[in-house]
Amino acid sequence: MLSRRALIGSALASVAAPVMGQGIVATRDARGRLRFPPASPPPVDFRALIDRPVVIRGVELWLTQPGQTPLIRVIDQDGATGVVRGSTKADGTVELFKKFAVPRFVGRDARDVFDLVRRAAREDYEYAGLPYWSALGQVEVAIWDLLGQVAGMRCAAMIGPVLRETIPIYMSSNRRDPDVAAEIAHLQARVAETGARAVKVKIGRRMGYNTDVAAGRTAALIAGVRRTFGDAMTIYADANGAYDSVIGLEIAAMLEDHGVAMLEEPCPFEDFEMTAQLTARIRRRRYRLKVGGGENDYALERWRWLTSHRALDVIQPDPMYAGGVARNLAIMAMGRAAGLAYNPHFPRNGADTAPMLHLCATAPKLWGYQEYRSREDVLDFAHTPMLAPRDGAISLPTGPGWGIGYDPSIWRTAVRT
Repeated sequence: MLSRRALIGSALASVAAPVMGQGIVATRDARGRLRFPPASPPPVDFRALIDRPVVIRGVELWLTQPGQTPLIRVIDQDGATGVVRGSTKADGTVELFKKFAVPRFVGRDARDVFDLVRRAAREDYEYAGLPYWSALGQVEVAIWDLLGQVAGMRCAAMIGPVLRETIPIYMSSNRRDPDVAAEIAHLQARVAETGARAVKVKIGRRMGYNTDVAAGRTAALIAGVRRTFGDAMTIYADANGAYDSVIGLEIAAMLEDHGVAMLEEPCPFEDFEMTAQLTARIRRRRYRLKVGGGENDYALERWRWLTSHRALDVIQPDPMYAGGVARNLAIMAMGRAAGLAYNPHFPRNGADTAPMLHLCATAPKLWGYQEYRSREDVLDFAHTPMLAPRDGAISLPTGPGWGIGYDPSIWRTAVRT
C-alpha cells in the first residue's frame, strides 16, 4: 500500500503532466467543492482529421494598404496558410502579439491548438487580461482556418454538427450620435438595403455612471426606433456598462414598455455581482426583456460564475477577445449547461463575419439575430466570396476553413509589423 506522502506525490505528478484536451477550468464535485477536472478529449480531434503534422513556421501580422486593415496570417511548413482579419484591438496589442502569441505557436503542431492555448494560459498567467487574450485569440482563430484548409473541411463541420446554413442578422449601430433623427434615418437606410428584421442601438454613455451623451437621448431614441419601424421590428439596446442596478432597472422598465428584446451589458462588466442583481430583479418583474453580456469577459473562471449564477440570460463571448474558438466552445458549453442562450459579440461586416457565422451554425442554443455592423467597414483586401446580407440573413461560406479565399496579391502591397 502506498503511503499518504506517496499518494500525494503521485497525484501531483499526474496533474503536472500536460494532457491533450485536459479541462481548463475547475468544476464542482458532488459536494460542491471546486476541483481541477480530469483529463478529457478535445472538442475536436484534429489528429484524427489530419494524419500528418501541421507544423507552424510563421505567425504574421500585416497591415493592408491604404486602409491599414490588420490581417493575421499563419503558415505551415508546407506553405498552407490560414488568414483572418485581426482583432479589433490588434493595433493596441502589437507588443503582446510579438512577445507572447508568436512564440507560443511557431514551431508547434497546429493540430494541438487546444493544448497550446491551455499551456499559454499556464505559462503567461501573470499577463492574463483582455489585451493578452485578444492578441492570442486572433492567432488561434487563424489556426482554425489553416487546419480547415489542410483538412479540406469547413470549420463548422469540424466543430459540428452544422445545424443551420443561414444566419439572420441585426443591424448594429456602433455610435452614440446625439442626433436621434439622424441615427434613425441611418438605420432605416441600412434596413432597406439589407432586409434586416432587427436593429441594435447604443444607449446611455459608455461606462458612464448613469449618464447619457445628451439629455433625454436614450428615451427619445428607443421611442423613435419603435415608432419608425413598428411592432414587427426586433430591437436590442447596448448600454456598454452605463448603469448601476438601480437606474438600470428604470431603464429596463422603459425598454420593456417599448418591447425591446435585449439589454446588453447594462452594468460595468467587471461588477458581475451588480449585473447578476439587475438580471434577477428584471426576472422577478417577469419582463420579456433579456439581459445579455460577456463581450469583455475572458477568464473562464468568471464565465463559470456568470453561468452557474445565471447572471445573464444571453451569453455574448467574443471569439477573439476571450482567447479563440477553443475557449469560446468551453464558454458555450458552460452556458448551455446552465440553460442560457448564445448570441456572440463580433462587430464585423462582410467576409470578416465568417468566424461568427461558423460558430453560430453549430450552436445548439443560438438566440435571436446576430451582429452585423450597420456602418460598414470597407474591406480593403482582395477576397472571395463577398459576403453580404440578403433578406436579413447571411449564408454560411462553403469553402474550407472559415470559407474566405484571400488573393495572394494582398501580401505584395501589405506591410508586415
